[in-house]
Amino acid sequence: MTAALAEQQDGLPQPWGGGSGGGGKGGAGGAGGARWRAAAARWRVPLIIVYYGLCSSTLIVINKVAVHNLRAPVFILSLQLLFAAVTVKSLAAARVLEAETLQWRLVRPFLLIVLGFLGTVYANIKVLEHSNVETFITFRSSTPLVLSLFDWLFLGRRLPGGRSVFAILLLVASCSGYTYYDQGFRLQAYTWLCVWYCFFLFEACYVKHVCDTVAMTNWGRVYYTNLLSGLALAAAFPFCAGEHRLLQRTHFSTPQLVLLFMSCAVGVCMSHAGYLMRSTVSATAGVVVGVVCKLGSVLLNLAIWDQHASPIQLCFLCLGLAGGSLFQQAPLRAVRSMSRLPLAVQDTHATSKDGAPADKDVRS
Repeated sequence: MTAALAEQQDGLPQPWGGGSGGGGKGGAGGAGGARWRAAAARWRVPLIIVYYGLCSSTLIVINKVAVHNLRAPVFILSLQLLFAAVTVKSLAAARVLEAETLQWRLVRPFLLIVLGFLGTVYANIKVLEHSNVETFITFRSSTPLVLSLFDWLFLGRRLPGGRSVFAILLLVASCSGYTYYDQGFRLQAYTWLCVWYCFFLFEACYVKHVCDTVAMTNWGRVYYTNLLSGLALAAAFPFCAGEHRLLQRTHFSTPQLVLLFMSCAVGVCMSHAGYLMRSTVSATAGVVVGVVCKLGSVLLNLAIWDQHASPIQLCFLCLGLAGGSLFQQAPLRAVRSMSRLPLAVQDTHATSKDGAPADKDVRS
């Protein structure tokens, strides 16, 4: 999957620029620079996928353990968001990384992202509070079915081909079979799954739209999302009386503090990896990559947790992951004006040597 993504990049912004190296130097230096740029371009997408996969497969398990040990999901989420915002701001002030300062013209498009992000993450935590990791992963594997239609309706993609339709049907079969054999069915868990589903679909499409239309650094997006979301959640935290009483009775042990720090640290990396992924591939392809990466979550969960699905449910889970790996992203539809293309594609067109449009596609 990573090789296909690397070979068929859908117009990626290249941080090293579009020049061909050497001006008057030429010779070996120019050839070496060209080889370096070619290697960097080839390995950029696989490295992003590995980065995203490591963060995605570990964070869901860490959050599950954290919520199990400290039944305060709002407090944990608030801590993660504010920790990420402070970390990015501090590193930007030290000039370790680049992130935009707060500006109203950039805050406006992020207000809906805050709504979608908070709804998605909070519903995610509530699902993990009432269900197991495998249930959440399997339901997430069905989201490409709807996102492929949203890509076609709103984000300029074609409808998925036969291979992708087959992959999506495998995902639907996985969800249906898993639910049928879920002996630990809880209405509350599946209610939160439905809430999460709606927020997730909206957030996946709208964030991709913002990445395509608002020029920012990825660390800037991480800073804006976590700061605005953290402030909004902090304003709502006084109304969580149950968590207040719980925290007043809690004497934090060293293992609990280490666990909270791990969730915050991985949360920073996950936020950055998520924006890198979304600015690189389409909404549907990014979600499919995330679904496949969740195999790591299952392996970690089997190693450290005793609240597992049954063997037949794990078989349906593997069926869904197999369907996700077969999914192939639909290409962009033809457009008449470059201004209607995503920013990443415009950047590639503008720096192309021969001026010809790049019509290659990202596959997953």
